[in-house]
Amino acid sequence: MAQVSDSEMIWHNDGHAIRLRINKSELEIIEVMCPSGNSGECWNDRIGCMVEYFIRRFGMDCNVGVCPAMENLQICWSVVGDTYDVDACQLWFVPLEDEAFNAWLATKS
Repeated sequence: MAQVSDSEMIWHNDGHAIRLRINKSELEIIEVMCPSGNSGECWNDRIGCMVEYFIRRFGMDCNVGVCPAMENLQICWSVVGDTYDVDACQLWFVPLEDEAFNAWLATKS
């Protein structure tokens, strides 16, 4: 995985998704789906899929977007920092359903 400087964020729209469930007043993460196997931009030899690792570890605190709760949430993700040292980087995701992000993403295509 390429190392990215702190001032640069590359957003990946590669098919990652999160399966959610509402349990009373809690939003639970049931599954993080990685479409890449062990060869995508998200892959780290030490921890596997970085998207799954960060979402399992920090939950929805990695989310920087807004959208209604839904069962299957398609996401874009970005990592900042030294990807070879997971304790020295941060991963953020944005739901594709986030209207502002989706509009910005459309201008980049």
